[in-house]
Amino acid sequence: MNAGSWFVLLILAAIVAWAVRDMIVNGIDSCSGECGSCGSSCKWVNDIQKAKKAAERRRKLKAFFRIGG
Repeated sequence: MNAGSWFVLLILAAIVAWAVRDMIVNGIDSCSGECGSCGSSCKWVNDIQKAKKAAERRRKLKAFFRIGG
């Protein structure tokens, strides 16, 4: 691989890292685990335990990547 190939690879890696970070910060969905805030529009409306587990997984990912506060 020449210098141009390494440069393109570096840019692609940066774009992928930025996309992963953005998904972790903003989430794929906006479920916070606070079930009273969504009402009946929540996709987890019938399964509160799944909502809490999804929110906990997102918090662990943020902590692992040291994102957000």
